[in-house]
Amino acid sequence: SRPIRTELLFARLNASLEKKHLREKVFEQHFTPDLARELARNPDPMKMQARQAEVTVLFCDIRGFSTLSERLGPAQTIDWLSGVMGEFSTIVIEHGGVLVDYTGDELMAMWGAPNEQPNHADLACQAAIGIMNSLDELNEKWQPIVGAETAVGIGINTGEALVGNVGTHRKFKYGPLGTVVNLASRVQGATKFLKSSLLISGNTAEQLPDDAKTRRLCQVRVQNIHTSVDLHELELPGTPDNWQHLVTQYEAALNQFESGNFRQASAILGDVLLTVPNDGPSLQLMRRIVDAMLEEGADFSPVWKLPGK
Repeated sequence: SRPIRTELLFARLNASLEKKHLREKVFEQHFTPDLARELARNPDPMKMQARQAEVTVLFCDIRGFSTLSERLGPAQTIDWLSGVMGEFSTIVIEHGGVLVDYTGDELMAMWGAPNEQPNHADLACQAAIGIMNSLDELNEKWQPIVGAETAVGIGINTGEALVGNVGTHRKFKYGPLGTVVNLASRVQGATKFLKSSLLISGNTAEQLPDDAKTRRLCQVRVQNIHTSVDLHELELPGTPDNWQHLVTQYEAALNQFESGNFRQASAILGDVLLTVPNDGPSLQLMRRIVDAMLEEGADFSPVWKLPGK
């Protein structure tokens, strides 16, 4: 056999290293650094292969983006968006998430694949809390430039999805497909109607640790999803000391409302609003109670059909 020249060996080695480096850079755009290095060193086709998995999906949307971007102009809008999304992305990665996509002013992330994460729902919720906690520092930097606070709405849902490379041969994009994704997006949309920054579905709430503090807000029916969905609010750091009392009273009013006892529900919720008059979910529930009382005798459903996405 002919001897292989040393130069050729080095060329092949360098090409291999460069290819591995490029793979790692691609994977780092989506995965944690450890997982990116693992996939670059030893690409596992089974890990990337399309499969069914239980995952938790998060959508995070910047509030009022269109109005703010018109005020800022193109260059400053891109700087602001890049700075904010960069911080949110770091938080997702630090909590073991996969960065699936950016769509304008919205970020999509996933937990539970490609590596199994038994606590994927909790990781997603902790990342969401991290995003909310980052807003104070982000606003210190950007509010003087933007002229308004940067605020977000976050929606989280858990369920079965088809996961894999949903991109093309030109662009790698690892993520989920299925109803779980659509519902996570709708949960995020519901934050606008309930005036709440962070909502999770009942599917996600069921998988949180026993000491997780949530408030069940309502049952909703959303566009293109046939079954009703429980929505919960996750307690955020910095909530008032009486938050747990608010939860108890609110859920008591909600139970009375769902049982058709509108006057009892109104009385309980009235006390809540005396304490927290600007609580978005309480105001929305009171509107529904009043509407139900005005239409008493008509067919009643405790499920709220959301007026939009």
